[in-house]
Amino acid sequence: VDIEKDVLRGFAVAKNPNNNNKKVGVYGLEEIWTVTFPRDFEKISDIAAPDSDSPVHSAVSGMGDGRAPRRKYLNPNLIAVATVRSGSPSGAKWMKSPSSSSSSTSSGPHSRDSSSSVVLYLIDAVSGKIIHRISQKNAHGPVHLVASENMIVAHYFNTKANSFEVTCVELYEDAMKVAKIEAAMMAANHGEEGGADEGATADIPEFSSLTAPIPTILQRTFLFKHSVNFLGVAGTRMGITSKLVLAGLTSHQLAGLSKHMLDARRPTGEAPLTKEQQAEGLLPYHPVLKLDGKSFPSYNLTLCRVRGLASAHSFLESTSLVFAYGVDIFFTRVTASGTFDLLSYDTIKKGFL
Repeated sequence: VDIEKDVLRGFAVAKNPNNNNKKVGVYGLEEIWTVTFPRDFEKISDIAAPDSDSPVHSAVSGMGDGRAPRRKYLNPNLIAVATVRSGSPSGAKWMKSPSSSSSSTSSGPHSRDSSSSVVLYLIDAVSGKIIHRISQKNAHGPVHLVASENMIVAHYFNTKANSFEVTCVELYEDAMKVAKIEAAMMAANHGEEGGADEGATADIPEFSSLTAPIPTILQRTFLFKHSVNFLGVAGTRMGITSKLVLAGLTSHQLAGLSKHMLDARRPTGEAPLTKEQQAEGLLPYHPVLKLDGKSFPSYNLTLCRVRGLASAHSFLESTSLVFAYGVDIFFTRVTASGTFDLLSYDTIKKGFL
């Protein structure tokens, strides 16, 4: 990623063509794709990618509609890129490198847009394909991103609403398209294994960026009155605890936004929640994200110019360790889902003896 030139490049490991001595084990890098943004009116503001080492407890998620749960789009090669587009042609060209097997493509005809906008690109780092693009008009940066599992959270300023906004995007696999691809791959594998038993079942193919269909997108946008310096996410040992998005506020505080507040599945409308939605723990959609006193892991302390954080799991699934750094440093523990694996202080311990 070259932020100064607003270019993303993808490389593959290949044998070094300049290896005249034919040395064994000498490899080089071959550029296979390029994503170029026009520098005159579109600038890269932030980039985020899911942590590949973070455990995923459940690969499916219920939609609260009474139907079967849907599989999350867990692409380990996903990159989220946020750009700020000024009042110029609103189309961006995406050019493939000559070594790519696919031809050059563009976003379509250019159109004039006098106002600034924020654009979120979801790009596959293996194929260089732009999976999805979301444009927010009347918005400008700086944009702050964080990604975890199938969720991407963005923070930016909306000039029309005169307020900061937080957008949560969740990606899910298209069940019909995935079923067709998996059936074809399993049939091909079964054909190659001529001596396999008829009763044997083939393993479900692993995720591949080259064959995976385009995911379906769920999105919710909320008004948020706080300006932030960065976004992060607190991880746990097994990934069972609900995700907690941490925001370093410009008011020198550390705030926590739970997954229940940011959930893109939150139902809209005035109808009461159904039993299925209540079982999934969904909250009715509200356009404003409000923080109460319990939403600040930094309590009433002032954290001067905190510019980032690091998170690590503890031996307790309910507890995450968070270290914020900058001019001040701050360390604390957070429990996004409560201390469900700890006994309370008033527990009668004699009953366990």
